[in-house]
Amino acid sequence: MSIVLSCPSCSTRYRANPESIGATGRRVRCASCGHVWTAEAEIPTVQDAPQVEPAAETPAAPEPESMPHKAFRARQERKRHTLSMAAAGGAWGGLLAACMVLFVCAWIFRVDVVTLWPRASSAYAAVGATVNPYGFSVGELDIRRDTAHGVPLLVVEGDIHNFDRRARAVPGLRAILRDEHGESLLEWQISMPAGDVLAGRRRTFSTVVSDPPPEAVEVEVLLMARAATGNAEPEADPEAHAPGPDHSEPSHDAPAAAAPEDQHASSDHH
Repeated sequence: MSIVLSCPSCSTRYRANPESIGATGRRVRCASCGHVWTAEAEIPTVQDAPQVEPAAETPAAPEPESMPHKAFRARQERKRHTLSMAAAGGAWGGLLAACMVLFVCAWIFRVDVVTLWPRASSAYAAVGATVNPYGFSVGELDIRRDTAHGVPLLVVEGDIHNFDRRARAVPGLRAILRDEHGESLLEWQISMPAGDVLAGRRRTFSTVVSDPPPEAVEVEVLLMARAATGNAEPEADPEAHAPGPDHSEPSHDAPAAAAPEDQHASSDHH
């Protein structure tokens, strides 16, 4: 740092080292005019120092130790989100599995379901499944006319199917001849040997009617609530079985033909 000396006589200016002047001053001679004077070293004071504008305050940088906390919180948030999604997926998966188990059980135990709740048969029918409390269904009938010793005969053949998951006793069968208006002309019980039919198996039957009513055009076979007894089938007598207008009495052990839970097969014949 240097100071500027000015001659009081001619105003000539000189640069000088303040240390050479000293704190008490020093006599110097002007090289221009020869004037001699005592020069003093003037050290600028704090007030004479130039005022420096304070720098604009900048935002404080985040403390280094706060960054790991933010990263930890972000990881925890992602972990909670993943666990939440997994829990939701597990809940939906469990619900779907429960529905599948319910549907499978409803199909396997369909006979038991219809036995406890007969109206459920309409729900099974909506999906094309015929279910009844008996556990059997009557297949297609094979009907033909024949003669023996000049007597006209009506031969009815068919089978029953055990669609339950377990073996069931052979049910009794009842046959009905109807006219073109659906009126019953003749009813009789078909002889079936007593015993059990294994799950998924079939049992055939055959019955013959001697001298059937000529106006009969339809044959219907119904399942009975009681099991087959295996008794021999008596020959049907149209006059003895045809219902009269005032004293017709349906069999008490056979389901009514119009009952929704009846399982039957019918076929037209001429």
